[in-house]
Amino acid sequence: MELINILLFACAAFAAGIWLAALYSWHFSTLVLLAVLLVITSLWRIIRNYQQSFWPVIGLFFVAGMLCYHQAVMVRADDIGNYAGQTVNIEGTLAAVPEITPIDGQKRRVRYLLKAEKVIPTGAKVACSVTGNIRINIQYKEATSKPAAYGDKVTVTGKLLELHGYNNPGQIDMVAALKRQGITARMSGQEQMLQVLTPYKGYSWQVVLANWRDRMITGLQQVMPVNDAAILTAVLFGGYQGIDKDVISDFAATGLIHILSVSGAHIALVVGLITWLGRRLRWGPLFTVSLAAMAVILYACISGLTPPVIRSALMGLISLLAVILERESYAPAALAITALAMLIYQPLLLFDISFQLSFGATAGLVFLYQPTVDYLSRWPSWLAGPLAVTLAAQLSVLPVIAWYFNSFSLISFAANIIVLPVIELVIILGLAGVIIYTMVPVAGNIIFVISSLLIGLVMLLTELLAAVPYSFVYIPAIGIIGSGGYYFVLAWIYGWRPFKLPGPGQLVRQWPRSCSLAAVLLSITVAVYVLYPKPLTVHFIDVGQGDATLIITPHGQAVLVDTGGTMGESDFDIGARVVAPYLKHYGVRAIDYLILTHGHQDHAGGAAGVASAIRVANVLLPQEKYSPPVQALLRSQPLAVIPAYTGQRFQLDKVIVSIEQAGDESETILHTAAIGGNEVSSVIRVSYGQHSFLLTGDLTAQGEASLLTKGLAACTVLKVGHHGSRTSTTEPFLQAAAPKFAVISAGYGNQFGHPHPETLNRLAAREIVVYRTDKQGAIVFTSDGKQLAVEPYIK
Repeated sequence: MELINILLFACAAFAAGIWLAALYSWHFSTLVLLAVLLVITSLWRIIRNYQQSFWPVIGLFFVAGMLCYHQAVMVRADDIGNYAGQTVNIEGTLAAVPEITPIDGQKRRVRYLLKAEKVIPTGAKVACSVTGNIRINIQYKEATSKPAAYGDKVTVTGKLLELHGYNNPGQIDMVAALKRQGITARMSGQEQMLQVLTPYKGYSWQVVLANWRDRMITGLQQVMPVNDAAILTAVLFGGYQGIDKDVISDFAATGLIHILSVSGAHIALVVGLITWLGRRLRWGPLFTVSLAAMAVILYACISGLTPPVIRSALMGLISLLAVILERESYAPAALAITALAMLIYQPLLLFDISFQLSFGATAGLVFLYQPTVDYLSRWPSWLAGPLAVTLAAQLSVLPVIAWYFNSFSLISFAANIIVLPVIELVIILGLAGVIIYTMVPVAGNIIFVISSLLIGLVMLLTELLAAVPYSFVYIPAIGIIGSGGYYFVLAWIYGWRPFKLPGPGQLVRQWPRSCSLAAVLLSITVAVYVLYPKPLTVHFIDVGQGDATLIITPHGQAVLVDTGGTMGESDFDIGARVVAPYLKHYGVRAIDYLILTHGHQDHAGGAAGVASAIRVANVLLPQEKYSPPVQALLRSQPLAVIPAYTGQRFQLDKVIVSIEQAGDESETILHTAAIGGNEVSSVIRVSYGQHSFLLTGDLTAQGEASLLTKGLAACTVLKVGHHGSRTSTTEPFLQAAAPKFAVISAGYGNQFGHPHPETLNRLAAREIVVYRTDKQGAIVFTSDGKQLAVEPYIK
C-alpha cells in the first residue's frame, strides 16, 4: 500500500481512538496490554512479510490514540486546579501578555494568564509547590492604574474557582478549550488582589511583538474610522474587539466570518503572493520557498502564535517542503502528518471546533477541489475556480457547521466570488502598510487610507448580500451516525467505489425507474418524519445564575419562558451566545411566544439577543415598569407586546400555557417596586395530557401564599422559585403543588448560595426527584401526554 494511504489510515485510526476513549471508559492497564500485543504482532508481521503488517500497525495507532487521550485528561496531584473552592494565596509568573478591554469611562478589564508555582491555602503556614495555569480577570477602576506585565512575578489572593461553562447540547465546550491551553482554574476580582513581587526586566519577544501590534493598531486608528481600523486589525492579527455587531452578523451571514481571524486562508495568501512575486522577478525555487517560509513564520509570530495560527503555519510549511521536494501531489500526506503531529501533541484538539473546521476545510480542498473543477468544466474558469473552492470547503465541513451553528449561508458562493477578492486585496495592502509604516509612517498611512476605502466597499457588499432573502438556511444537526452516512455518500458521489458500487450516473442510466421510485420513497419518508407529531419537550437550559425554559410542541411550535442574563458588567450576551444557539440546535426557527416572568437581568437580560437572532411573534410581559433589559428587547425590533394577566391562556398543539398568577395581583407591590421585582414574578403552567409543568420565576414566599389562596392544582414538574432560595418553595406551597420532579436553575458556585440547604431538605423530605442545571446542565423532559421521561445533559 502507498505511503500516502498508510498515513491517512494511521491518522484516521489515531483520531478514532481518541474519540472512542472519550466516549467510553477504558481501563488504562487494559489499553497498555493491548498496545504491547499489537507492537509484538506488528513487529512479527514486518519481519515475516511487511505487506501483511498494515492492519496491526493501524490498530496500534488506534490504541495509541486511546492511550494519548487518557494521558491528556489525567490531572496531576500538584495541579493548582485541585485547590478550587478554597481561598488561597498564589505565587507565580505571568505567562502571557495581558489582554486589556475598556469597559466604560476609566474602567478596564484585564485578563491575565498566571503560571502557578506556589500556593498557600487559608490557615496554612507553608507554601506548596504547584503546576498549572490560572485565568485571572481583574477590574481596574482608574485609568492611572498600571496593570502587571508579561513575565512579572506576582502574588494573587482570592477564592480559586473551578472552571465551569454552560453545559448544553451543541454548545462549544469552553472549559475543554481552556484546559487545552493548560488552564485549570480561574479567579476574578478587583486590582488590589494582585500584587507585583518582582517586575520582569529581561528581553521578551512576546512583549516586543505585542508592543509592535499596539503601535500598528494606534496608527490605524489615527487615519481610519474606528470600525474600519477594528476590521483591518481583525483580518491582519485576529480578534473581533471593536467591530460593530451588525458587521460581524453580516460577515457570518455571507460565510466570510473566518476572514476576521488569522487562519489557513491568510497563510495561503502570504505564500501565494510571494510565489507570484518569485515567478515575476524570476527568483529561484529554493529562494522563493525559503522566503515564503520565513514570511509564514514571521506572520504567525506577529499574529500572536495562537493555536489556529500555529496549525495553519505548520500546514503551510509542510506544503512548502513538498514544493521543494517537487512532490506537490503529497498534499494528502502533508495534511495527515500535520493532523497526526497536532493530535499527538494535544489529543484534545480533536474536539476543538477550530481544529475541526480548519482541517475539514483543508481536506475538502485537497480531495474535492479538482473533481469539483472537473464537474464545472463547462463553466467559465474565472467562475468555476472560486466556486469549486467554496463548494469543496463547505461540503467537507457541513456536518460540523450543522452541529455547532445549525445554519448554512447560501449566499457564501456569491460572497466568495464578489467580496473575497476585495478582502484579499485589503489583507495584502494591510500587510504592506504595517511593514512600510514601521519605516516610513506617512507612506504607511496612505496605504491605510486606501485600505479603509476598500473596507467600506466590503461592508457595503456584505450588508447587501446578507439582506438577500433566504440567504441563510437552517440545517439540522445530524449526529455522528448521520455524519458518517453523509461522508459515505459524499465520497461515493466524488468517485469512491467501495464494494464495487456503481456511480450515481451509472445507477440512473441502468435503473432509471428504480432510482425514481427510490427518490419518491425517500421524499415521502422525509415528509412523514417532518410532519408527524413528536412528543412535547420542555428544556430547562443551563444559563448559569438565571432562568430559561424552552417548550417545543408536537408540531414544532416554540414558547420561551425567560432568557437568562449575565450579572454585573459583563459584555457577554447570554441570549445571543447561549440561548439562541440552543434553540437553533433543536430546530427552533421562530418563537411563537416569548414570556418574561419579570424584568430582572438574570431572567430578561438575554431577551434582546434572542430576538435579534430568532424571529419572535408575540411577547408576554408582566405589568411592571420596564426594566433596562426589557427596554433593550423592545428597542431591538418591532414586537407584538401582550400584557400578562392572571387567567390568561393559549393553546398550541393541545399544549395549554396558562398564567396562574401575574404581577397585577397587588397594586401595593406594583407601586413600591420601582422597576418590578421578584414579588411581581409571573407563574406559568404548561399542561399536556396527564402532566403539567409549573414555572415560578423568582416567586417568593409572599407570592406563593397569594397563589395558594386561589387554589393551586398539583403539577408533575416544578421549576423551583428563585433558584432554590430559602425564601421560596415553602412547605404549604410544596404540599399543594405535590410535584414528582423539581428543577433548580442556578449558577455553578454562585455567590448567593443557591440552592439553599433548607430548600433542598424540604424537597428531599417529600421524596421529590431534584435536577439541577449547575450540576447536570440542561434538563430535558419528554412527554407524549401519558409517559414522561427526563434526560440531563450530564449523567
